[in-house]
Amino acid sequence: MKRIVLSLALIVAAVTAFAQKPVVLVDYFHAPNSVKASGVSAVRSAVIAGINQMNRVQLIDVESESSLNMEGIRRGKESAMMDQTSRMGAIKTLGAQYIITGVVSNVNADYCKTENGYFYNGNIVYSLSVVRVEDGVTVGTKSISYSGLTGNTGSTADEAVVSTLNRVKQSMDNFVNEYFKIKGTVVEMKETNKKGDKATSLYISLGSEAGMAKGQKLDVYQIKMIAGIESQEEVGSLIVDEVVAPTLSQCKVTKGGKDIMTAFKNGIELRVETKKDGWLTDLGQGVADTFK
Repeated sequence: MKRIVLSLALIVAAVTAFAQKPVVLVDYFHAPNSVKASGVSAVRSAVIAGINQMNRVQLIDVESESSLNMEGIRRGKESAMMDQTSRMGAIKTLGAQYIITGVVSNVNADYCKTENGYFYNGNIVYSLSVVRVEDGVTVGTKSISYSGLTGNTGSTADEAVVSTLNRVKQSMDNFVNEYFKIKGTVVEMKETNKKGDKATSLYISLGSEAGMAKGQKLDVYQIKMIAGIESQEEVGSLIVDEVVAPTLSQCKVTKGGKDIMTAFKNGIELRVETKKDGWLTDLGQGVADTFK
C-alpha cells in the first residue's frame, strides 16, 4: 500500500475552504382546519429533531424568536405587507440564510381490520419548502407522504401516529443532503492499491464541525479551467469510514479510484459534496413526547 501526502500549506487551505454550515430558520407550519394543531406541532417537532440530528445546519426555531411571531401580522389590513416586510428584515438580522416552511395536509391513523383482529396505520402527509432569504426565491419544495405500506402501525391511533412520526424524523437526512449540501476537498491520500494507480482510502476536509458521520456518502469532482471558466466533472464516490477531527474525515473510495488518483497526482483540485441520498440511520427515538 502506498501513501501520498499533500503539503501542509495545501491541507490548511483546503480545510478552511467550504464547509460553512448554513443558518436555517424553521418557520411556523400551516394546515387546513381539518388537521389538529397538536398534529401540526408534532410533525414540525419531528422535522426539527431530524434536522438537528444531522448536525449539518445552524438551526433557528421561529418559536424562540418573539420578534418573528406571526400573530403580529394582521391579516386583511393595509399594514400586513409592511409587517411581513419587517419580519423578513428581522430574519435577516438573525443571520438566517434559508427559511423552511411546512404545510401539513394530514395527521391521523387508518383503522385496519384483519381476520386476526385489527390495527391502526399511521397516515401523515406534509410538504416542506426552502426559501432563500437573500432574494425570497423558493429553492425547492418536497412533498412527503407516509401511509399504507410506508406508514407505521400501532394498536391505537395515537400509537400509529407517533410511530409514523419517527419516519418523518428519519426522512430529514435525505432532505438535508438534498437542500443543504456540504462541500469540501480531498486533502490527502491514505491508501492506494499495490500499483499506486488507484485510490482506496483518503482524507477530506470535512469532519465533526460539518456534521460528518460514519456512513455519509459523497461525490468527488475534479475541477478544471476551460477557456478561463471553472468546470467540474464527477470522477468518483466516497463513504465516510471515520470522523478523525473537526475538519477531517477518513473515507473509503467506492467508485472512481483510478480517476481520483490520476487527478490527485496531476495536481488537479478534487472537491467533494454530500449526496442527496447520503445516508440512512435509525433516528426513531425521542418523537413520542411531541404528539399529545
